[in-house]
Amino acid sequence: MKEIGIYVHIPFCKKKCYYCDFYSICAEDNNLIDEYFKTLNQEIEEVGVSAENVIVKTAYIGGGTPSSVDSKFIVELLNSLQSSFKFIENPEITIEVNPGTVTRSKLQDYYKSGINRLSIGMQSSSNELLQTIGRIHSWQEFLKTFENARDVGYRNINVDCMIGLPTQTLHDIVDTMNNIITLNPEHVSVYSLIVEDNTKLAEMLNKKELELPSEDVEREMYWKVKKILESNGYMQYEISNFSKPRLYVKA
Repeated sequence: MKEIGIYVHIPFCKKKCYYCDFYSICAEDNNLIDEYFKTLNQEIEEVGVSAENVIVKTAYIGGGTPSSVDSKFIVELLNSLQSSFKFIENPEITIEVNPGTVTRSKLQDYYKSGINRLSIGMQSSSNELLQTIGRIHSWQEFLKTFENARDVGYRNINVDCMIGLPTQTLHDIVDTMNNIITLNPEHVSVYSLIVEDNTKLAEMLNKKELELPSEDVEREMYWKVKKILESNGYMQYEISNFSKPRLYVKA
């Protein structure tokens, strides 16, 4: 039996971040969302018929912003996956959530459906930086989301953050890392900004409305992040990923 991972893309967002070039749409049309999930679940069932010789080790629900849609769609999606595929005992099932789109009620629904890991998009603890890159949430809203997740029962949480952002300083990233450490998440992902064509951020940079840190400063940010996380018990197993030892898996 071959072990596999499944990725499911949810292409809906409340608002597109300035740096994002993933396929996503800002849809408030419930009929469109209904039709998407209806078709998605149908495809999962069709693929599952021919998946007799595989077993699912991990499932990841990404986007877009999966937490921007009603949680009933996510619960139905999990039911489709679990009825169409064989899963190992205690598989890791992750959903991406963003503050400003997820409620305590949604988190409870995810947890009850079998989702046992969250990846929370934080990006920075600086409200000014969050506004600069077009995020819809504040640091305070992220803290509330994290608190709700712990209260609901989540004990496997990843926090996403970014370096090399416009106007970001080394002091900003040190503050962000120290703020993350106080929360003690099980996993931290730290990504360098990549400016993609045809994004609002690229347009703003081309118009000289914003300026990126120099390559030297960004490199210093990376090594500072690595030092802070490793000195606080996180093990680096990929260039952008750090985990607590009990979850560490050598690449």
